[in-house]
Amino acid sequence: MNASCSPERLILNLLRSTAKPLSFEEIIRKLPELSWNQVFLNVDALSRRGDIILSRRGFEYQAMAAGDLAHQ
Repeated sequence: MNASCSPERLILNLLRSTAKPLSFEEIIRKLPELSWNQVFLNVDALSRRGDIILSRRGFEYQAMAAGDLAHQ
């Protein structure tokens, strides 16, 4: 993991650079330097602060950067 980037920053940067919402599994796959627990805890924190939007699609959750909502 890049020492200058926190797990929250890595997740937020990933979601901001992606044109579509990502499932939890896709985030984990694209950020192998983070554990499942790190992704879960940081996605939760980002969502509670309103930095990302979580939505449920079927049996999985998808995340997108909050600013991306206007582009949908």
